[in-house]
Amino acid sequence: MPKNVLWIVSDEFRPDCLAGRFAEYVKTPNLDALAAQGTLFERCYCQASPCAPSRMSMHTGRYMCSTGAVDNMTPLAEPEDNLAMWLRRHGRTAGIAGYNDYAMDPALLPGDHPHRSSLCYDYFLPGYEVVLDHEYDSPEWFEYLKRRGYPEEWCNREEMQATRVPPGGVNGHLPCHFPARYRAEDSEAAFLTGRAVEYIEKNAGQGWFLNLNYIKPHPPYISPAPYHAMYPPETVPAPLRDPGEYDDPHPYFKALRDDFSKRQFAEEAVWREIRACYFGMVAEIDHCVGMLVESLKRTGQWGDTMVIFGADHGTCLGDHFLTGKPHFYEQSVRVPLIVRVPDLHDAGAAPSRMDCIVENVDLAPTICEHLGLPAMPRAQGLSLLPVLRGASPAKNRAVFEFYYHNVLRETGNAHPAECRLWMLRNEKFKYVQFGQGHLPPMLFDLEDDPGETRNLAESPQYAGVVAECCQELLRWRIRNEDLRMEEWARQYR
Repeated sequence: MPKNVLWIVSDEFRPDCLAGRFAEYVKTPNLDALAAQGTLFERCYCQASPCAPSRMSMHTGRYMCSTGAVDNMTPLAEPEDNLAMWLRRHGRTAGIAGYNDYAMDPALLPGDHPHRSSLCYDYFLPGYEVVLDHEYDSPEWFEYLKRRGYPEEWCNREEMQATRVPPGGVNGHLPCHFPARYRAEDSEAAFLTGRAVEYIEKNAGQGWFLNLNYIKPHPPYISPAPYHAMYPPETVPAPLRDPGEYDDPHPYFKALRDDFSKRQFAEEAVWREIRACYFGMVAEIDHCVGMLVESLKRTGQWGDTMVIFGADHGTCLGDHFLTGKPHFYEQSVRVPLIVRVPDLHDAGAAPSRMDCIVENVDLAPTICEHLGLPAMPRAQGLSLLPVLRGASPAKNRAVFEFYYHNVLRETGNAHPAECRLWMLRNEKFKYVQFGQGHLPPMLFDLEDDPGETRNLAESPQYAGVVAECCQELLRWRIRNEDLRMEEWARQYR
């Protein structure tokens, strides 16, 4: 039978919900079952944040320094160098559902197009057949809700992102403490899953590929009953942070806007209710994964389908007094990754867990090798199949990049290209280098200080480590320059 690929991407899904400090608290039976029948990579890292830069790296197999898509709504140049186009060039179809966060190069648009002079990242990369355009919602979902009996005045984004707050008000709670207006079986995630199931079943036997993208557990923090009350706020684990981190004195954090600095989720009532809602959203995504797996098994496609579950980045949820996914801490840059390859895992030829360092840029090369396709010429990631088959890990480090010019408190004379940080994480240390010369580097010993609270970069005894990490980062950057034209010329020299 032809091989299928189901590549699921959840937005802001923390890996410690599957393996780590939340794994015993958050119940994810369907993802746990998928991991047991595949491989859970415990140390996978994204290459950028926020969403768009990370996703462009995932779909091209290239680092942010190569794609140039450094922020949400930054256009991607030469977008045809992506996984979907590569599949199509080799006779495969490529479907996508949810969203893609691709901003189109204005040079590709007609002269009078409004997005030649305004920003938008609501496009899909070329090569993809759009199964359903559905990020937070979609017109199709609203029409579905009307058919299900929901009042027409509710069927819009504003109403469906509002929770059912009692007539007496929130009574000291956050709005996310209350359930969504929609029932769980009618949620935006359930609707998207239903469309994905239709695609899977309609294309049975044809060798399909589907990239399925869920916005949850990304904000807005909202879940339907029973998920909204599944995790009582008084029971949720507390954030990992040192009191001295609040209003961090490092000049990098001092330069950022308040919403990106270490002043978030300081109040216990806030982090408790947000975390409770977040874990409920995770449980809802887990249920959706169960629906997908059930469809594959019921239609006889389970043994022919590679399944990948991952995320574009993590989220802090109050750790380090931060919210969202910026900066370089493990909570932001480490992501879940489950890979199931039927011919390997059904034969018991691959481990159920691996703790080697891998990266999101490795996913596109992995898919290509699994489908028997040539490697994408510009891809910088490495296929994970050799590691799954027992080869020694090809990497001992991960690299992450973050462009912070757009979140500075004051841009002043800051050169935009310098307002970037690079994180190098190896087996023992995490090193952070800033492009602006006045910002000192940071260094954390992840073995002795897994919470990343003690910056060792200015300690004389670690001067050698700082120098070696800086050199390694420089070598990585040189190795990932775009030398396509020389690659072509070399064959004729």
